[in-house]
Amino acid sequence: MMALDFARGLRRLATASLLLVLANAVPLSAARANEAAPVDLDTKGKVAGPDRSAEVGARPAETAGPVQSPLAPYLAVRLLQQLQDQIAHGSTAAQAAEPRQLVRIGEVFAAADPAAWTNPRNAGAAVLYLFSAGKPAVVRAAMQRATLSPDNDRLIKGALAYAEGQDGAARALLGTFDPRALPAVLGGHLALVLATLYADTDPQKAGQMLDSARLLVPGTLVEEAALRRQIFLSAHPAMLDKFSALSRQYIRRFRGSVFVNNFKGRLVSFAERIALSGEVAQMAKLDAVMAELPGAEARGIYLAMARDALVGGRSEGARYAAARATALSSDATADAARAKLYAAAAIVSSDDVAAGRAALQSIDAGRLSVRDADLRDAALTIAASVDADLVDRDQGAVVPDGAASVLVERAEAALSAGDKLLGRTP
Repeated sequence: MMALDFARGLRRLATASLLLVLANAVPLSAARANEAAPVDLDTKGKVAGPDRSAEVGARPAETAGPVQSPLAPYLAVRLLQQLQDQIAHGSTAAQAAEPRQLVRIGEVFAAADPAAWTNPRNAGAAVLYLFSAGKPAVVRAAMQRATLSPDNDRLIKGALAYAEGQDGAARALLGTFDPRALPAVLGGHLALVLATLYADTDPQKAGQMLDSARLLVPGTLVEEAALRRQIFLSAHPAMLDKFSALSRQYIRRFRGSVFVNNFKGRLVSFAERIALSGEVAQMAKLDAVMAELPGAEARGIYLAMARDALVGGRSEGARYAAARATALSSDATADAARAKLYAAAAIVSSDDVAAGRAALQSIDAGRLSVRDADLRDAALTIAASVDADLVDRDQGAVVPDGAASVLVERAEAALSAGDKLLGRTP
């Protein structure tokens, strides 16, 4: 009898220890302990693979050991949520652990008693699992003998439709729920999914869903993904103020995210679009965003803007961006030489050709890339051509056919150098 009591005590202790590990394996996020992993919404209707180029961040939670029954499904999903929190703040180790935990959740779901799904927390866990790139077959198998409330049945069916790419069915089923009326974690994930489902049919509602997602679960990967999505949607000249405000917020809150390079790629692309417009007032609105970045990154973006504005024939924009890059460059560096080159080449296209030529001649060509050296030569050729043409006109001379051909050749060479720049550089 004593041996039996001792064995029962050991089993209770083992179960309690497992639950303690699950509850404390990873520090909880600043917002909530039980938020779940969102689907990356960059690819509509599909789970996008994460950007794996970030630095290794915080150490992730250890995944649970061999499945032991009874382990509630919601506890297994909670650990996945904690891993996702660490991913939002830069842990590539947590990112690597995520697929293993998804497999483990499948095992827990398969071992769960059918009666477990009457618990709303477990039903919600099934939905969160599907929103987190979980396998629909796992949930379908688990639900075969489950008895669900009408709302949970509709919610799980909607999540299954979403996971299987059936956007119309998912929108019809999930759209009947108000994310703000659900538990915060579930509501935040649902809002993020609905933003994707409404992106094409109702952009305004999609924007409202993204706002709700950020407010319901601040500090989580849901907020991070919603913020990146809003930045993408506001990348338009007419929405530049909003783009700038959201970008500053993203950098301040999620500069260490595993997905930060996705954001930076969008920032560079949009900055180059603004540069091609040549509107200095528009370009200046990005200064506040650049101020949040490390100096080297901001300098690189300004140089790209200056180059694109120059190739697009926007001399004022080129000079503005080059001046900003110069302010962030040390003297006698390659970046300083590039900034000076772009500014000088822009001056050549203005009335002060002599000043532009002098600036170009003062640049150490050895500090330039091959493409930038070609640009310098092309700009000097243009300056010489302009000077020659002005002299001939002042003297009332008629430019002979041969000389005209030389000017054409020079112009073609300059255009060729500009075309090379369009291939992107240094």
